[in-house]
Amino acid sequence: MTLYAVRQPPGTSCLEDAEVVDEFKYGWDFLEQAITLWRLVDPARATGIETILDRAAMAAGDGELRIEAGDLRELANLLSGVEDAIVAAGIVDGHWKVSPERLEELAKRVPAMDLQTERPLANKTSALGEVMINAGSIRNFLSDALNANCVVVVG
Repeated sequence: MTLYAVRQPPGTSCLEDAEVVDEFKYGWDFLEQAITLWRLVDPARATGIETILDRAAMAAGDGELRIEAGDLRELANLLSGVEDAIVAAGIVDGHWKVSPERLEELAKRVPAMDLQTERPLANKTSALGEVMINAGSIRNFLSDALNANCVVVVG
């Protein structure tokens, strides 16, 4: 699902006249990928991210799911540091590569790892690093939305 950073007109929470400042086509998928990465090294942070998303879904009811400023700030904080934590845990090396022996095991825990594409094994060792890049991308999108005084709407 696409995430939209929208700026609401002053004094209203209505999205009808909101300005779309940015959009991220794979934003929701990348959020889910970030959760799986945190599950590798800090399940409590993964749960924290899920809690925020669940809270936004409950507040939306049958309406549009939106992530308000406080939750954006909290999400950006919870998403920060996953890359360093994965390196520190020895799951990847300093170049964000996984040892070939661990690829299959990690792919079960991080389904977004691309091990199916026809490419050499040496390239597949970067599959987890590619997911780590996605986590950084969603963190940056959410931080940029917060800095632009936007809410994020799932569409």
